[in-house]
Amino acid sequence: MKPAAFRYERPRDVAGVLDLLAEHGDEAKILAGGQSLVPMMNFRLARPEMIIDIGAVSGLDQVTRNGDHLAIGSRVRHIELERPDFDGPLSSLLAVAARYVGHIPIRLRGTFGGSIAHADPAAEWCLLGQTLDADVAVASARGKRVIAAADLFKSAFITSIDDDELLTEVRLPWLCPDWKTGFSEFSRRAGDFAVVAVATAIRLADGQVAEARIGAAGVGATPIRLSGAESELVGQPFTADAIDAVSELAGEEVDPRGDIHGSADYRRDLVRALTRRALS
Repeated sequence: MKPAAFRYERPRDVAGVLDLLAEHGDEAKILAGGQSLVPMMNFRLARPEMIIDIGAVSGLDQVTRNGDHLAIGSRVRHIELERPDFDGPLSSLLAVAARYVGHIPIRLRGTFGGSIAHADPAAEWCLLGQTLDADVAVASARGKRVIAAADLFKSAFITSIDDDELLTEVRLPWLCPDWKTGFSEFSRRAGDFAVVAVATAIRLADGQVAEARIGAAGVGATPIRLSGAESELVGQPFTADAIDAVSELAGEEVDPRGDIHGSADYRRDLVRALTRRALS
């Protein structure tokens, strides 16, 4: 199939984008990489009256460290995060997760911000945003605001970004060398969306866990934090026994639904196995 007829605009700056969004609201859709939007339009699951292409807008394609956080512009391509030009635990986590995002043609065109705004509950970047307590910066003709990841993802493909708002950047907390990160994912085929994925970030102090962040995707309508498993790990020596115990608890903490890709019990088993791998 082909998409329904639409009007196409390609503004050159953020102000032009915001003016169009203010005028057209939910009748318009933002096009960045188009790796989710274009297939939906071709199947006529989405029928926007206007496409606002932000491919020519400057200032949205940078990755920069600003003090205690890393700012990733909404137009940064997935492929650029496979080999970040900075070192440290956050670099390692981004590089590993990026290689699970679709196939190479998708990573070459798809964007970090587009994935966050699309809010697929199995998407790698949504999982990292939730796990690391990311902040999402949005702008509209009314002004700017910052949305915490915990408040951003409402349900599958639904966020708290208003129809007249543009996601401009995502801010991830900078992780010092005391942090250790991990990411593990299972999908039916390479390039498929995850059946289950787990991301972890652990800060060690004197051999014990001082802070823990553990998140899972594919077990609900949004990525979730496994707060019970996190609490169990904090204050413990970071040993194989502790990892085993926390991984079992993580499997008990989730309440997934079964589908054609796996039963609820199967997904719980995946959470256990992938949490163990990510922490290890």
